[in-house]
Amino acid sequence: MTHADIQRFFDRYTAAFDTLDGDAVAALWHTASGIADARGVVWWTDAADIAANMRELCKVYRNAGYVRAQHRILDAVPMGADDAFVNVAWVIEGSGGTVLQSFRTGYQLKKPPGAAADAIRVLLCTAYEEDITQLPNHAAH
Repeated sequence: MTHADIQRFFDRYTAAFDTLDGDAVAALWHTASGIADARGVVWWTDAADIAANMRELCKVYRNAGYVRAQHRILDAVPMGADDAFVNVAWVIEGSGGTVLQSFRTGYQLKKPPGAAADAIRVLLCTAYEEDITQLPNHAAH
């Protein structure tokens, strides 16, 4: 996996979030895949569970006034042709360019052996800074 492949993947990933379409976001996740955060680890073995989670996340973003995301790749470690570890800085913007949240997240990316770069998917997300409960209009408020 090349640095260019990784950049293209995160361009697609950001564009999927910008549509607030949880199914489009979920399509960029490997089945099975997982997320690790301050609450622990969730591992999904079913594409329907991934999609349900991403639809709910997009709903939270929509309710918070999400307009778009910006990403910046901080570190990328390609690991052969099919894998990479990537650390990404995110800025989630609301209307008028207001910053709803900024955070960093780590990703393990994976693609099937021999597949084209557009087959890259998230295998594991380590959400070590994002806290959606701090977004405006979140149910926890």
